[in-house]
Amino acid sequence: MIDPPPPTFDDVRDLLTQNCVVCHQQEGPAPFALTRSTDYQRRSAFIQDLIQEDRMPPHLVASERWSEQEKDLVLRWLAAASRNEESQTVPAPKVPSFRKDRSFRIPEGFVIPKEGGERWHRGDRDVRTFRLAPRAEQMLRVQAWRFHSSAPREVESIGLVHDDGTIARYGDLQEPNTPGYEMTGDMGWRPAGMLGVLGVANSTFRIPDGFHFEVPQDHEIDFELRFRPSGIDKPFTATLDAELVPDQQTSRALHLIPLSIRSWRVKAGECGILEQRWISPIDIDVPLVSVRAGRRIRGVSLSVDGERVFEIPDWDPHWQQTWKISNLRVSKGTQVVATFRVDNSQQNPRNPETPPREIQFGRRTGALGIWLHAAAIDPVDQGKLQQIHQRVFEAQQSDQVQTPRQIVRSGKNSS
Repeated sequence: MIDPPPPTFDDVRDLLTQNCVVCHQQEGPAPFALTRSTDYQRRSAFIQDLIQEDRMPPHLVASERWSEQEKDLVLRWLAAASRNEESQTVPAPKVPSFRKDRSFRIPEGFVIPKEGGERWHRGDRDVRTFRLAPRAEQMLRVQAWRFHSSAPREVESIGLVHDDGTIARYGDLQEPNTPGYEMTGDMGWRPAGMLGVLGVANSTFRIPDGFHFEVPQDHEIDFELRFRPSGIDKPFTATLDAELVPDQQTSRALHLIPLSIRSWRVKAGECGILEQRWISPIDIDVPLVSVRAGRRIRGVSLSVDGERVFEIPDWDPHWQQTWKISNLRVSKGTQVVATFRVDNSQQNPRNPETPPREIQFGRRTGALGIWLHAAAIDPVDQGKLQQIHQRVFEAQQSDQVQTPRQIVRSGKNSS
């Protein structure tokens, strides 16, 4: 049998454009550019290793990962490509359309430090919350966000939330001489991310047609910044633009249903499963989900009526964002389960503690959670969603401390 000829650059060009150049371009979040075919050839062995280990492209959601056929195609091209070949341009992805209707910004003055300090998060991602100005002069129906900062390589994600200013103002007063404050961005029962999470290479985010995020009149928009020091002090400025739903267009507001674990404890060396369950009291559509979890979480999943509808088998908080889910409808009386696979052992390569130590929920570390961004199917039920959110939050506040089930000791596998 004659082996097929090796793939050409034309065979892989579109895959490289959509999965590599989106980050690996000049002034992009990646540490080097991959905008020419020769850029791949110079790093061929390194890139092949990352692809074979499923570390690149960094698609966390199982359904978005490259197929085995796509991986094989790119790997064979990399193996066969010669450094003497003519250098060809990898086209940049098409810039998504965006209409700037509102713009918000933070005051200047904060500098991302060149090194992470020994702070309360003990090696977890550095976190700071900022207040954006100006306030919403009227109720806003946001159908798309666009975020720009002076430090794209240091920014990991921003979690957006609205507030009347009371909670964020208190945080600001604790550090009056510098913009922002060192704390997670939760505003009481409104967690950071309730208006979406924008992540690496995801600076423009469009909500599916027919839905929107709602910012109440006279509320401000705040965001929780998760950043990673890069070895240099980096002055940080940021702007958030909003595209609004046209006045004459109908759209349903998305409200948050947080499937959170707010009371939990995991001993050093333990592995296992943490779960949160919820039964929907109304029929809802869920076009978006967001995830909050740290580096001791190895995988997350969401199941509806026993069927897994969303899964990240190898969780990495560096790539967190808000994900779109197609055609997820949850009927009244249906059980929804959020599952978190915990690994607080030395075998977890992302564990920030060596040796591992016991961890538990705290105000500064934040809860585990999968946020459902939901809209009621029946217009009569739409007004109930905020009450549902508050009731779910209050119930989770009083949950007993949860420890992982199916616990095994360090060095063994959990089922």
